[in-house]
Amino acid sequence: MKFLFITANALLLVCAGCATAQEQTITSTAAPVASTDAPADNTISSRADGILRSACDYLAQTPAFSFKGEVWREHVNAAGQKIQFSRSVQMDVKRPAGLRLEINSPFTTRGFWYDGKTLTILDRTHNCYSSATMPPTLDTAIDSARDDYGIDLPLIDMAVSDPYTNAMAKVESAKYYGISPVLGVPCHHLAFTQDNVDWQIWIAEGPQPLIRKFVITRKNDPGQPEFTAFITDWNLTDRIADSDFVFTPPTGAAKIEMRKDPSAN
Repeated sequence: MKFLFITANALLLVCAGCATAQEQTITSTAAPVASTDAPADNTISSRADGILRSACDYLAQTPAFSFKGEVWREHVNAAGQKIQFSRSVQMDVKRPAGLRLEINSPFTTRGFWYDGKTLTILDRTHNCYSSATMPPTLDTAIDSARDDYGIDLPLIDMAVSDPYTNAMAKVESAKYYGISPVLGVPCHHLAFTQDNVDWQIWIAEGPQPLIRKFVITRKNDPGQPEFTAFITDWNLTDRIADSDFVFTPPTGAAKIEMRKDPSAN
Protein backbone atom coordinates (compact mmCIF):
# COMPACT_ATOMS: atom_id res chain seq x y z
CA MET A 1 0.00 0.00 0.00
CA LYS A 2 1.80 3.02 -1.24
CA PHE A 3 0.82 5.53 1.40
CA LEU A 4 2.38 3.31 4.05
CA PHE A 5 5.85 4.16 2.79
CA ILE A 6 5.61 7.91 2.52
CA THR A 7 7.99 9.81 4.77
CA ALA A 8 7.39 13.57 4.19
CA ASN A 9 10.91 14.66 3.32
CA ALA A 10 9.48 17.58 1.43
CA LEU A 11 11.89 20.37 2.33
CA LEU A 12 15.11 18.37 2.26
CA LEU A 13 15.72 19.85 -1.18
CA VAL A 14 13.80 23.08 -0.76
CA CYS A 15 15.58 24.39 2.35
CA ALA A 16 18.91 22.67 1.94
CA GLY A 17 20.79 25.87 2.59
CA CYS A 18 18.63 26.87 5.60
CA ALA A 19 -7.54 -13.58 14.53
CA THR A 20 -7.06 -16.18 11.60
CA ALA A 21 -9.33 -15.79 8.60
CA GLN A 22 -12.76 -17.39 8.71
CA GLU A 23 -13.90 -16.94 5.12
CA GLN A 24 -13.29 -18.42 1.72
CA THR A 25 -10.15 -17.32 -0.13
CA ILE A 26 -9.36 -16.56 -3.76
CA THR A 27 -6.59 -18.45 -5.54
CA SER A 28 -6.02 -19.31 -9.17
CA THR A 29 -4.18 -22.58 -8.46
CA ALA A 30 -6.00 -24.25 -5.58
CA ALA A 31 -9.50 -25.01 -4.35
CA PRO A 32 -11.03 -22.64 -1.76
CA VAL A 33 -9.77 -23.13 1.79
CA ALA A 34 -12.37 -24.37 4.25
CA SER A 35 -13.89 -21.65 6.42
CA THR A 36 -12.29 -23.03 9.58
CA ASP A 37 -8.77 -22.93 8.18
CA ALA A 38 -6.35 -20.03 7.81
CA PRO A 39 -5.58 -19.07 4.19
CA ALA A 40 -2.45 -20.47 2.57
CA ASP A 41 0.52 -18.14 2.36
CA ASN A 42 -0.04 -16.88 -1.17
CA THR A 43 -3.80 -16.43 -1.25
CA ILE A 44 -5.91 -13.33 -1.10
CA SER A 45 -8.80 -13.53 1.32
CA SER A 46 -12.00 -12.51 -0.43
CA ARG A 47 -13.23 -10.87 2.76
CA ALA A 48 -10.05 -8.88 3.30
CA ASP A 49 -10.05 -7.79 -0.34
CA GLY A 50 -13.71 -6.82 -0.21
CA ILE A 51 -13.38 -4.77 2.98
CA LEU A 52 -10.34 -2.92 1.67
CA ARG A 53 -12.09 -2.23 -1.64
CA SER A 54 -15.16 -0.88 0.16
CA ALA A 55 -13.02 1.45 2.28
CA CYS A 56 -11.07 2.71 -0.70
CA ASP A 57 -14.20 3.19 -2.83
CA TYR A 58 -15.92 5.03 0.00
CA LEU A 59 -12.99 7.41 0.30
CA ALA A 60 -12.66 7.87 -3.46
CA GLN A 61 -16.34 8.79 -3.74
CA THR A 62 -16.19 11.36 -0.94
CA PRO A 63 -15.71 14.80 -2.58
CA ALA A 64 -14.30 16.52 0.50
CA PHE A 65 -12.88 15.31 3.80
CA SER A 66 -10.37 16.00 6.52
CA PHE A 67 -8.63 13.99 9.20
CA LYS A 68 -5.84 14.07 11.73
CA GLY A 69 -3.09 11.51 11.97
CA GLU A 70 -0.36 10.56 14.40
CA VAL A 71 2.54 8.90 12.68
CA TRP A 72 5.26 6.85 14.39
CA ARG A 73 8.37 5.82 12.48
CA GLU A 74 11.12 3.56 13.79
CA HIS A 75 14.81 4.11 13.12
CA VAL A 76 17.33 1.37 13.83
CA ASN A 77 20.56 2.91 15.14
CA ALA A 78 24.11 1.59 14.80
CA ALA A 79 23.71 -0.51 17.96
CA GLY A 80 20.59 -2.18 16.56
CA GLN A 81 18.24 -0.38 18.94
CA LYS A 82 14.91 0.78 17.55
CA ILE A 83 14.25 4.47 18.17
CA GLN A 84 10.72 5.71 17.51
CA PHE A 85 10.02 9.21 16.21
CA SER A 86 6.57 10.75 15.98
CA ARG A 87 4.80 13.59 14.25
CA SER A 88 1.24 14.78 13.75
CA VAL A 89 -0.51 15.33 10.44
CA GLN A 90 -3.66 17.24 9.55
CA MET A 91 -5.02 16.94 6.00
CA ASP A 92 -7.87 18.68 4.18
CA VAL A 93 -8.90 17.39 0.74
CA LYS A 94 -11.40 18.82 -1.73
CA ARG A 95 -11.59 17.07 -5.07
CA PRO A 96 -10.50 17.45 -7.74
CA ALA A 97 -7.76 19.92 -6.90
CA GLY A 98 -7.61 21.10 -3.31
CA LEU A 99 -5.12 19.98 -0.64
CA ARG A 100 -4.03 21.46 2.69
CA LEU A 101 -1.57 19.65 4.88
CA GLU A 102 0.13 20.50 8.17
CA ILE A 103 2.96 18.39 9.62
CA ASN A 104 4.30 18.94 13.14
CA SER A 105 7.22 17.19 14.82
CA PRO A 106 9.67 18.08 17.59
CA PHE A 107 12.08 19.21 14.88
CA THR A 108 10.01 21.11 12.35
CA THR A 109 6.59 22.44 11.40
CA ARG A 110 5.57 22.58 7.76
CA GLY A 111 2.48 23.56 5.79
CA PHE A 112 1.50 22.54 2.26
CA TRP A 113 -1.04 24.13 -0.09
CA TYR A 114 -2.24 22.92 -3.51
CA ASP A 115 -4.95 24.83 -5.38
CA GLY A 116 -5.04 23.13 -8.77
CA LYS A 117 -2.24 25.29 -10.13
CA THR A 118 0.54 25.61 -7.59
CA LEU A 119 2.08 23.61 -4.76
CA THR A 120 3.53 25.75 -1.98
CA ILE A 121 5.54 24.51 0.98
CA LEU A 122 6.06 26.65 4.07
CA ASP A 123 8.76 25.89 6.61
CA ARG A 124 7.20 27.55 9.65
CA THR A 125 10.31 26.96 11.77
CA HIS A 126 12.50 29.09 9.50
CA ASN A 127 9.69 31.20 7.98
CA CYS A 128 10.61 30.41 4.40
CA TYR A 129 8.48 29.07 1.56
CA SER A 130 8.76 27.77 -1.95
CA SER A 131 6.28 27.26 -4.80
CA ALA A 132 6.14 25.31 -8.05
CA THR A 133 3.62 25.07 -10.88
CA MET A 134 1.73 21.78 -10.82
CA PRO A 135 -0.72 19.89 -13.08
CA PRO A 136 -4.46 20.57 -12.55
CA THR A 137 -5.58 17.52 -10.53
CA LEU A 138 -4.52 15.95 -7.23
CA ASP A 139 -3.39 12.70 -8.86
CA THR A 140 -1.17 14.38 -11.43
CA ALA A 141 0.13 16.93 -8.95
CA ILE A 142 1.08 14.21 -6.45
CA ASP A 143 3.00 12.39 -9.19
CA SER A 144 4.72 15.55 -10.38
CA ALA A 145 5.74 16.61 -6.87
CA ARG A 146 7.26 13.20 -6.21
CA ASP A 147 8.84 12.55 -9.61
CA ASP A 148 10.15 16.05 -10.35
CA TYR A 149 10.93 17.43 -6.90
CA GLY A 150 11.34 14.39 -4.63
CA ILE A 151 8.43 15.57 -2.47
CA ASP A 152 6.63 12.71 -0.71
CA LEU A 153 3.82 13.69 1.65
CA PRO A 154 2.66 11.52 4.56
CA LEU A 155 -0.69 9.75 4.06
CA ILE A 156 -1.10 11.42 0.67
CA ASP A 157 -2.50 8.29 -0.96
CA MET A 158 -5.69 8.96 1.01
CA ALA A 159 -6.25 11.76 -1.49
CA VAL A 160 -5.76 9.89 -4.79
CA SER A 161 -8.73 9.02 -7.00
CA ASP A 162 -8.15 5.24 -6.93
CA PRO A 163 -6.59 4.22 -3.59
CA TYR A 164 -7.59 0.55 -4.04
CA THR A 165 -5.44 0.07 -7.14
CA ASN A 166 -2.52 1.77 -5.39
CA ALA A 167 -2.95 -0.47 -2.36
CA MET A 168 -3.24 -3.81 -4.17
CA ALA A 169 -0.72 -3.27 -6.97
CA LYS A 170 2.02 -5.48 -5.45
CA VAL A 171 0.09 -7.53 -2.88
CA GLU A 172 0.94 -11.24 -2.73
CA SER A 173 -1.39 -12.37 0.07
CA ALA A 174 -4.17 -10.96 2.23
CA LYS A 175 -5.87 -12.25 5.39
CA TYR A 176 -8.75 -11.20 7.61
CA TYR A 177 -8.29 -11.28 11.38
CA GLY A 178 -11.68 -10.28 12.71
CA ILE A 179 -12.82 -7.24 14.69
CA SER A 180 -10.36 -5.31 16.87
CA PRO A 181 -10.77 -1.92 18.57
CA VAL A 182 -8.69 1.08 17.57
CA LEU A 183 -8.99 3.88 20.11
CA GLY A 184 -12.41 2.53 21.03
CA VAL A 185 -13.68 2.12 17.44
CA PRO A 186 -14.50 -1.48 16.34
CA CYS A 187 -12.46 -2.17 13.22
CA HIS A 188 -11.87 -4.94 10.69
CA HIS A 189 -8.24 -6.05 11.01
CA LEU A 190 -6.61 -6.96 7.67
CA ALA A 191 -3.04 -8.08 6.93
CA PHE A 192 -1.22 -8.04 3.58
CA THR A 193 2.18 -9.15 2.32
CA GLN A 194 4.39 -7.86 -0.48
CA ASP A 195 7.88 -8.72 -1.59
CA ASN A 196 9.67 -6.24 0.67
CA VAL A 197 7.03 -5.32 3.26
CA ASP A 198 4.21 -6.67 5.39
CA TRP A 199 1.38 -4.28 6.20
CA GLN A 200 -1.75 -4.25 8.30
CA ILE A 201 -4.77 -1.98 8.21
CA TRP A 202 -7.73 -1.45 10.53
CA ILE A 203 -10.98 -0.25 8.90
CA ALA A 204 -14.00 0.91 10.89
CA GLU A 205 -16.93 -1.48 11.02
CA GLY A 206 -20.28 -0.08 9.87
CA PRO A 207 -21.65 2.22 7.16
CA GLN A 208 -18.59 4.49 7.13
CA PRO A 209 -15.61 2.16 6.46
CA LEU A 210 -12.92 4.69 7.31
CA ILE A 211 -9.27 3.78 7.82
CA ARG A 212 -8.33 4.09 11.49
CA LYS A 213 -4.84 2.59 11.70
CA PHE A 214 -2.15 0.97 9.63
CA VAL A 215 1.25 -0.56 10.28
CA ILE A 216 3.98 -1.34 7.78
CA THR A 217 6.95 -3.58 8.56
CA ARG A 218 9.96 -3.22 6.29
CA LYS A 219 10.91 -6.85 6.58
CA ASN A 220 14.03 -6.73 4.40
CA ASP A 221 15.62 -3.81 6.28
CA PRO A 222 17.97 -4.40 9.24
CA GLY A 223 15.93 -4.67 12.42
CA GLN A 224 12.66 -4.71 10.46
CA PRO A 225 11.58 -1.16 11.43
CA GLU A 226 7.89 -0.30 11.51
CA PHE A 227 5.83 2.66 10.41
CA THR A 228 2.55 3.17 12.29
CA ALA A 229 -0.24 5.69 11.75
CA PHE A 230 -3.44 6.33 13.71
CA ILE A 231 -6.13 8.25 11.79
CA THR A 232 -8.64 10.23 13.87
CA ASP A 233 -11.12 13.12 13.66
CA TRP A 234 -12.53 12.23 10.26
CA ASN A 235 -14.83 14.94 8.88
CA LEU A 236 -16.63 14.22 5.60
CA THR A 237 -18.42 17.53 5.17
CA ASP A 238 -17.51 20.08 2.51
CA ARG A 239 -16.60 22.74 5.05
CA ILE A 240 -13.49 24.24 3.47
CA ALA A 241 -13.58 27.25 1.16
CA ASP A 242 -11.60 27.08 -2.07
CA SER A 243 -9.64 30.09 -0.88
CA ASP A 244 -8.23 28.03 2.01
CA PHE A 245 -6.15 26.08 -0.50
CA VAL A 246 -4.47 29.25 -1.76
CA PHE A 247 -1.28 30.17 0.05
CA THR A 248 -0.78 33.61 1.60
CA PRO A 249 2.80 34.25 2.80
CA PRO A 250 3.19 35.05 6.50
CA THR A 251 4.68 38.37 7.45
CA GLY A 252 8.41 38.41 6.81
CA ALA A 253 8.51 35.00 5.10
CA ALA A 254 11.38 34.56 2.64
CA LYS A 255 10.69 32.97 -0.75
CA ILE A 256 13.27 30.48 -1.97
CA GLU A 257 13.59 28.33 -5.05
CA MET A 258 12.00 24.90 -5.15
CA ARG A 259 14.78 22.78 -6.57
CA LYS A 260 14.11 19.84 -8.81
CA ASP A 261 15.30 16.41 -7.72
CA PRO A 262 18.55 15.77 -9.62
CA SER A 263 17.65 12.07 -9.89
CA ALA A 264 14.36 12.86 -11.66
CA ASN A 265 14.02 11.79 -15.26
